[in-house]
Amino acid sequence: MRKISIANERPNPFYVRLKAVAGEYWYIEDLDDAANRGSRKVYFPDNVVGQDFLVDEISFFNKQAWYKFNVANISGWILKRNVKENYRRLAIEPLKQATQSDVDNQVTAMEMLIKSATGAADLEAITTEIEQWNETSSDLIDLKNLIISETHSIKDLRRVNFRQLEKQLMRRKPVLLRVEGMNNLKNSFILLVGFNKRTYYYNDPWTGRLESISAGHLKKYLYKRSVDAISY
Repeated sequence: MRKISIANERPNPFYVRLKAVAGEYWYIEDLDDAANRGSRKVYFPDNVVGQDFLVDEISFFNKQAWYKFNVANISGWILKRNVKENYRRLAIEPLKQATQSDVDNQVTAMEMLIKSATGAADLEAITTEIEQWNETSSDLIDLKNLIISETHSIKDLRRVNFRQLEKQLMRRKPVLLRVEGMNNLKNSFILLVGFNKRTYYYNDPWTGRLESISAGHLKKYLYKRSVDAISY
């Protein structure tokens, strides 16, 4: 492909949805076509318009951002401005905890968080840190050294509002959130991976699945009724 973009980025994959438009939905097959997209547009079939588009590359050209997508065996490039701003879901594989113990719940949630940044996680090191944390602290931020050692950054999200959590997700970074009463448990960790209007998506270590919950219900499950969260 002839190089025409001024910058390229290969983020961890994430899902987007197309926003409503007055005309037809279109994409270009190759980024070379961005300079002359009027004659290079390809129109989406109606049956894929409402689906999730997996994005694995971002390119900037002529002061516009383009997303490289895959959906229903179709791949190409769409303009960032043509995707919804109130929907984002990170493509992070849910993991199921090994046992029903609180420590395994916490370790598995932390494993998903760290893997999203590094691609791998040292389970022995995570388990050791989590066990020590349970013995000496009840504050989520006290796990910061573990996260910094693996990701080289930290984001303290205690007592923030939901909009700030969404901003972190828009930066393509998941959020480790502490909840209580969910799954009839006194307290546990989940990994927030996305949102859609008033719905949030999370990976639940207890079920090993991607789950969804309304904002109203999530507020009821917040640990001590306030956001206790951390990211990188």
